[in-house]
Amino acid sequence: MRGIPEISVEQALKVVGLSRPEILDLGGSVLTAGPAHLVGSLAGGLGNRGSDVDIHMLVDGIDKPTPAYLFFAGDTPVDIEHYPAAMPAGLVQTARAYPTAELPLGRVSLAPAPGRRTRRTAARWLNSLPLYDGQPPVFTPEEAAAVLPMVVRAALDQLLQVWAAARLAERVEDGAQTARYLYRRAGRELLELRCRAQGDVLTSEKWLPSRAARLGHTPGQVRRHWTVSSEAELAALLDGTGLEDWDPWQLTAVRAEPERRELRLGRERFALTRHGRVVADAVTAEGPLHEVVETLPPHRLLHTLRNAELVLEVSADAAREVLDV
Repeated sequence: MRGIPEISVEQALKVVGLSRPEILDLGGSVLTAGPAHLVGSLAGGLGNRGSDVDIHMLVDGIDKPTPAYLFFAGDTPVDIEHYPAAMPAGLVQTARAYPTAELPLGRVSLAPAPGRRTRRTAARWLNSLPLYDGQPPVFTPEEAAAVLPMVVRAALDQLLQVWAAARLAERVEDGAQTARYLYRRAGRELLELRCRAQGDVLTSEKWLPSRAARLGHTPGQVRRHWTVSSEAELAALLDGTGLEDWDPWQLTAVRAEPERRELRLGRERFALTRHGRVVADAVTAEGPLHEVVETLPPHRLLHTLRNAELVLEVSADAAREVLDV
């Protein structure tokens, strides 16, 4: 991919002053359980002297990722995590089970976006580096081409959710500051989407300007994504993406937050949110956002989202309709 450097494990580790033999010696038997891959910012051709060394191993006989084994090479943390050996094939199988749509900005999966941990893991494996000589990558080029649109879809969903919330904040009487904050976030989500669609899936927002620059985006273009503060400015940035005519309120929906629980205190009922808040008169609503805003005042709806009474999601059916053209 243009702008993304092809580097070796040795070159990546040199950034933090380490060598492959030093890492192998430090990890000892923990690094002998299966194929090992350097992941993260170093594997993605970025990182700096203060970066961690992150290693994922594919191990037979486990059915879920293990907590990280933490080592230190001087002041440099070395995190080693074990993942089920069958997990990459499962991701590929899931990705290939759904068609993709070709937008001007790139290919997007029609599959519902994977969960946060899954998409982060998939992104890390897409730019991983084998730690051992002769060891194959996590994904073959054909498998990576199948998985990438799924990671792109996750970025698209994030953009639609933030964009929808920003428009909602604009309808709130004292919501101008919140709306500006959310539109700036939407601008960054759009830049993230552009980078992923071009094949650069390195996680962590702090590397986003560097990723965009190496893909050919000028400093001025990056700055515009970082400073967008209204829907009109966001719409201008969407020109040429294929998303210009999309309506985030038509493509998102709300429902009760899955982790919300009901509490009874005597005859009264309360909601316990995932943040540990106890809420009286919690809102229960479900349906497309453009319909829910007709029944709930914008300030109340925005509050329920902040308070984790409700969750805002991309509607799989609505997104499929606009993508499957």
